Amino acid sequence: MEKAAENVDAGAAAQLQLKLFGSWASSYTHRVQLAMRLKGLAFEYAEEDLGNKSDALLRLNPVYKKVPVLVHDGRSLAESVIILQYLDDAFPASRQLLPADAFDRAVARFWCHFGDDKLGPAVGAVFASTGEEQEAAVRHVHENLVLIEAELREGAFKGRRFFGGDEVGFLDVVLGCGSYWLAVFEEVTGVQLVDAEAFPLFHAWLRDFEAQDEVRETIPSIDRLLEYARGLRQMLVAMAAGAGAGAASADAPTAAPPAAAPPAATTADIAVDI
Repeated sequence: MEKAAENVDAGAAAQLQLKLFGSWASSYTHRVQLAMRLKGLAFEYAEEDLGNKSDALLRLNPVYKKVPVLVHDGRSLAESVIILQYLDDAFPASRQLLPADAFDRAVARFWCHFGDDKLGPAVGAVFASTGEEQEAAVRHVHENLVLIEAELREGAFKGRRFFGGDEVGFLDVVLGCGSYWLAVFEEVTGVQLVDAEAFPLFHAWLRDFEAQDEVRETIPSIDRLLEYARGLRQMLVAMAAGAGAGAASADAPTAAPPAAAPPAATTADIAVDI
């Protein structure tokens, strides 16, 4: 694993005792990295190979075996959203990402869940599919973006520069770390997901989010993301094609056993971790 100390000198890092296990392409890892940078917290970073996960990661997150994992004073936490909320609670003197008002906090958490439960899977389906299945997935993405656009135009976030107000907040981190993949997926798949005319407020928010110094420091270069995404899409499409061939063969009892699909475990695991 590659290791790097971030933000401050070694003495301050030792005092805070924050260590993040993550992957360079994981938007969930980026959430935690960005949150700690916004808060000015020093942390040590350990890069994980998701195809060959370290014993430390498997020990620290034995339930899901995924990144990110944050270790603070020897105790580990998994799941990016839980980690973000913990950082607010554990470091109250730092910049708070969740709103001060209880109702506003609940609204931010609701739309965070929407992003992870609705929008994210819809975008992932576009990336992993082709043909009519992909067309349906694109429509699903647009249906979800319509809902977010309406909240920016007339709902809870009307008139705000960011979802968090004048500054990047909790929901910005959650939605933003992942939304930059939209442009990558558009390039790789050849479909349009975010039309500036159809979703002007969401498009403007995303451009503003991506322009923030802490965000630019966190998000990998577009060229590196494109290279990674092209290879991953090829594997996912091949897996889907292999599964379809297997189902068709099952209906023909006299046919020979279907050819083995590409090894799925590692590819699927990496895709989920992103």
